Amino acid sequence: MSGTAASEDTTDDGFLDGRLKILQPAKGYRAGLDAVLLAAAVPARAGERVLEAGAGVGVASLCLASRVSGLEVAGIELQPPLAALAGENISR
Repeated sequence: MSGTAASEDTTDDGFLDGRLKILQPAKGYRAGLDAVLLAAAVPARAGERVLEAGAGVGVASLCLASRVSGLEVAGIELQPPLAALAGENISR
């Protein structure tokens, strides 16, 4: 787990009953139950590849990867601050 912690601009939130710790902006768009439900609805299997366009801070992708082991997940995010947080969340 990385030593990255929340700042006044970010929060450190738990998803999947605390199994995932996610840094996300304190203001603006914030991931919630919708990302968890999206990940639950993807019929992915081990060995497959999944691309998430508009990945934000990576919650849906990380929830999916947590549910399906052996899955290759990639995300694309156009907003650099969110992409940076997604990178930090992956390393956690």
